[in-house]
Amino acid sequence: MGSCLLCRTGSAEARFFWDKPVILQENTDKLGTLPDYPLREAKLIILQKYFFREWFWTFLATVVVLLIVMLGVSLGEMLRDIAGGRLPSGLLGTLILLKMPDLLGTILPLSVFIAVIWGLGRIYRDQEMAVMRASGFHWTLMLRPLFFLLLPVSAFLLISGLVLSPLAASATQKSLENAFRNAAEWGLQTGKFHVLRGGNLILYVESVQRDGRTLEHVFIQQRDGDREQVWAAEKGYYWLDPETGNRFLTLENGRITEGGADTLDFGIMRFSRNDLRLPEPENRRRADALEAQPTSAILFSVEPAEATEIQWRLTPAVAVLVLGMLAIPLGHSAPREGRGGRAVLGVLAYIVYANGLYMCRNWMAKGEFPLIPGLWWVHLLVLAIAVIWLRRQGRVIGKA
Repeated sequence: MGSCLLCRTGSAEARFFWDKPVILQENTDKLGTLPDYPLREAKLIILQKYFFREWFWTFLATVVVLLIVMLGVSLGEMLRDIAGGRLPSGLLGTLILLKMPDLLGTILPLSVFIAVIWGLGRIYRDQEMAVMRASGFHWTLMLRPLFFLLLPVSAFLLISGLVLSPLAASATQKSLENAFRNAAEWGLQTGKFHVLRGGNLILYVESVQRDGRTLEHVFIQQRDGDREQVWAAEKGYYWLDPETGNRFLTLENGRITEGGADTLDFGIMRFSRNDLRLPEPENRRRADALEAQPTSAILFSVEPAEATEIQWRLTPAVAVLVLGMLAIPLGHSAPREGRGGRAVLGVLAYIVYANGLYMCRNWMAKGEFPLIPGLWWVHLLVLAIAVIWLRRQGRVIGKA
């Protein structure tokens, strides 16, 4: 139970702590005199709740701050892609919402790590830990409130990585495919020049038919180095190649005027139909196609890319547990030592850990690193360092 529960029956007193009853016999002339050991255990339960509250509220605050930062970064990338013609402006809100599972997979492990280090740093700085140690508080008693925080977060990330993230990636692909069938969702406005690819592609459409897909009187100007092309067509429409994922703007009944700024070599070509490929990074298309695969379809695959994707989906859930264990020795500080130095050391440890995972992921996807041990050796190495550091710290502090 959370607190001591006393019930008196005759000359015996039953005291409950750690969810187990202990019967303490006492003389009737000394009723009310209690041994110290159960009382000490009851105080430790209160201290465990204190640790949990400290870490939990710091964790929530860190999540909010990091989420705002990451949303700002993602929004900037999406706006850049919209300006380059790679994303439809009408899907901005939907795409940000669908990106949330991936963002949380990055934010939550780091938030737990920072919360534990920062919370312990405050407790050490205010000399509260010195008082707790003097009362017999041992570092192992911090593990129970720590796992009360880590396990729910890890379970959520496990579900998110295996289920929510693939569903969000698949929904993103379907939304983009549907957007190509509707010029309004793509952000195309009639009677207005649209500047794409940093000014190298300019698109103008006089009107759009009621189906939202067919464009009328299309004008395109694009530059490629010193060469410049001007496209003019009576009709056009967007479409997406389902096999390659490439995006095209098909023009009908038009002509192309091509020339250079420093030459008189101009050419005019007429066409009944011509497909203009729109900009799309190839690496993004391949990554999105793999990320959209359901976990059940690639769970037992031996292909390097698919096996790497499965391990990567499990990584955030495992990283929460590893970083939580590493945060306890990193949060320890000497008297009068500020917590800022420990926070910086924690960030450096996180960078090394994350970079190790990213490098192994790239090597595995290219077939340059075996699938076993795969990413697991990075997790096990950091976890072993954390456990050894904890045991060494426990010997230095001493047992209560």
